[in-house]
Amino acid sequence: MSEPLQIKDRIEQNRQELRWLAENHGMQDNKVLEQSMILDELINEYYRFQYKKHFMKRQPIA
Repeated sequence: MSEPLQIKDRIEQNRQELRWLAENHGMQDNKVLEQSMILDELINEYYRFQYKKHFMKRQPIA
């Protein structure tokens, strides 16, 4: 499995965990905040990977 697909799978798993925590503990719970930060970092990792992949495909101007 390629890295972006693995990251997307982890994002989805963490998104489901966040939803469960929010439903069971409320939006103000520290567990929800921590899970939200984990999810944010995974999303950032995915976009960094996509940006790097796009950047490497660029052709020189001259």
